[in-house]
Amino acid sequence: MNHKWIVVLLTVMLLLTACRAVPMNQVIEEDIPFNVKEVIHTEKVKGGVILLYVTRQKNEKKEEFDAVTVAFLKGNDRDGWENAGHNHWDYDEDELLTVFKNVFYEYNGNGDLENRIPVIYGKIEDSSINSIEVIGNEGLERAQMIKKDSGRYFFKVGDYETARGLSGSENEIKLLK
Repeated sequence: MNHKWIVVLLTVMLLLTACRAVPMNQVIEEDIPFNVKEVIHTEKVKGGVILLYVTRQKNEKKEEFDAVTVAFLKGNDRDGWENAGHNHWDYDEDELLTVFKNVFYEYNGNGDLENRIPVIYGKIEDSSINSIEVIGNEGLERAQMIKKDSGRYFFKVGDYETARGLSGSENEIKLLK
């Protein structure tokens, strides 16, 4: 009889450890198919977070460069996280400002769209840019600027077509792009 209780107890312990919530840092390290060099920003959205990060890549000439990209991580700290994709990166060079757009879709078990998350993001290349405006159907809005050791970036959730960099004070704004 004692032997049965030990087996039951070990089975329960095994099941409990297998059901443990997966932390976000583990998903970033193990489930994103690119080398995540640096996490720039996480933005809470319906169903999870959008992760803005830098990945180290190689071009056709085998030269290494940093590309900024985004991923949708579904879940929360209590229930755990999963990489909901889609996983790709784009690269562009610009003297002033690189701009990328992406849309994440989440579907239910019947294939019906439950969540649509459009984002615009990029890297600020020109040091004289001190604010970013994004342009969409609703007009102009300011995007969040994020400063890291690797550079300056911008990010905004919403349907926006493009972004532009501004320099100068509030009274003397100059459009740079």
